[in-house]
Amino acid sequence: MSLIAGTIIFTRDEQSYFLVTDEVPEPKFYTVKMHKHDGDTALGSIVNGMQDELGINMDNLRFGELAAWHTQGLETTEDLISLYTFEPIDSEALNLDRLSLLGLQFVNAKDVVDFLKNVDMTGVMQLD
Repeated sequence: MSLIAGTIIFTRDEQSYFLVTDEVPEPKFYTVKMHKHDGDTALGSIVNGMQDELGINMDNLRFGELAAWHTQGLETTEDLISLYTFEPIDSEALNLDRLSLLGLQFVNAKDVVDFLKNVDMTGVMQLD
């Protein structure tokens, strides 16, 4: 079993927002479990989680980038989790109330700068 992380990113009024948990003191990205022995794939696991658990209409999302998230900071690779990013076609179509009930929220990037520093784009190509 492996953990896979995902987030939705959108920009409004020249500010970027990320979907994260509402955990204190520091948020985390949404995660799901991937079971290789069951034939799961990383991308399939995060898509199924967002659709089934979070109720997100995946037709409203476009795959953005693949990155790596260090849950304990950039000093070690033992905590490395694949991070998939998605961009909504229509951010107004996201059900913020449902996400809030599930312990998730969109936060302004400027408010979680230290958390976002744990995202490692080194060696990851951007998909167009």
